[in-house]
Amino acid sequence: MRDGGNPEAHPAPDVGEDRFAQRYAFRFARGLRLAVLSAAAVVVTMVAGATAPAEAHGRLGAAEGRCRLFIGPDIMNFTGYLPEASKNEFCEDIPATGPIIMVFDAEQEELRDMKVELRIVKDIGGEEKENADLQAVTVAYREPKSYPTGTINFEHTFDEPGYFVGIVTVTGDHGERWVSRFPFSVGKSFMRDLPVYLTLGLGTIAAFLIYLVHRRRDTTTAAKAHKPPPPPPPSAPDEDHGPEATPAE
Repeated sequence: MRDGGNPEAHPAPDVGEDRFAQRYAFRFARGLRLAVLSAAAVVVTMVAGATAPAEAHGRLGAAEGRCRLFIGPDIMNFTGYLPEASKNEFCEDIPATGPIIMVFDAEQEELRDMKVELRIVKDIGGEEKENADLQAVTVAYREPKSYPTGTINFEHTFDEPGYFVGIVTVTGDHGERWVSRFPFSVGKSFMRDLPVYLTLGLGTIAAFLIYLVHRRRDTTTAAKAHKPPPPPPPSAPDEDHGPEATPAE
């Protein structure tokens, strides 16, 4: 027998459940968005408020597999060592306190005929503040001197972690004067990388929450697709057959 116009044979989707699922997904997505934005604001505040140098690494950086200091039109190769902590070389940030050996090698011949001055100062926020009392912020200094071999060994012991600026000044007999500045940290490498770690962590959390949202949607959709139809209502007695027969006494 055809079901014809019987609405119970093909039950309509539950509109209330659809609306509830959509409302839940919307609220969850909005909460996720607010959580990510709030966390990002916290990261920005932490990074902005942290005690960190006001400059980037300046004229010091890795190039062609070497750590190089660009000074005027010339280049010095830079190598740093921690003789008591590790045999590994470092280029920019010094991973730990203690005795440090910095080696500068001039690539161009003209640097060997010029005088080189080395100075390390505390990073207090720029040249203007440094020049207000240069001696007070200087932690190590070597007076101008020429180095005919082109190699400069500079040793200093950093007793406390912090942020510093290396200043290399080169002067020539014909009035040349080149200054190169390279901010660096001692025992603060983790703080420089902290924003990267926080960003990666937030990205992982956001991806996991988005995965949960999609998983819940897929589960809800699958449950609706396999939802069994409701049982048919009990049929009424057939009036055409008359009253039911009663057993004979």
